[in-house]
Amino acid sequence: MVSGAEESRDWPATSRYNLSRAPGELGLVQDFLNTIQEGSAAPPDLLATLTAAREWSDAVRGLWSSLDEACWGSDLPPLTETDRRRLLVLRSRMYHALFPTAPEDGDPAGPGPGDARAQAGVRLTLSHGEVSAEPTGRGWSQFESALLVICYRAQLAGRLRRLKTCKSHECDVVFYDRSPNNSAVWHDVKVCGNRANVRAHRARRPDRPARRERQDS
Repeated sequence: MVSGAEESRDWPATSRYNLSRAPGELGLVQDFLNTIQEGSAAPPDLLATLTAAREWSDAVRGLWSSLDEACWGSDLPPLTETDRRRLLVLRSRMYHALFPTAPEDGDPAGPGPGDARAQAGVRLTLSHGEVSAEPTGRGWSQFESALLVICYRAQLAGRLRRLKTCKSHECDVVFYDRSPNNSAVWHDVKVCGNRANVRAHRARRPDRPARRERQDS
């Protein structure tokens, strides 16, 4: 179930696609990946320019710091052009690392599947009988590290496997699968699902005249 607080939380990139938000801090990872431009008629890439990237980062910084489990990032400095370019590379690597079967052109802004290994410094601490992972670095380097720590914590909680990319080869949108058996494949059944069904139907149509000709003979 999604709490009322989470339902009202409007992650800026994800909300553009009317998607179900990933729970808690995993919503930040989902939103980061959804800064992409999905399709030619979709909203623009939110990391394409420094101005757009700063608007996105300002919005998610406030949302992230309001989460109960958020421990980092409240004092992130203004995003620089160098930071923006690093985020583009990280986004591509995270996308292909999380979704290794995604099309090779899943994110044209950075490395493809051959570079699908997102790396960042992480510190392990032992306290009160538990080991915890914390991001290292400062500023936006810490933000990059935090994204991977969030993925790690979601993996331990069994949530990361529910973060998926749309099955359509024309769509790179990342959605959170809330189905009981984790079986969803389309970010929007009415859009991408119907599109795939129409294509499959059209692909079958040329065979019909040939079958009728064989029957007539």
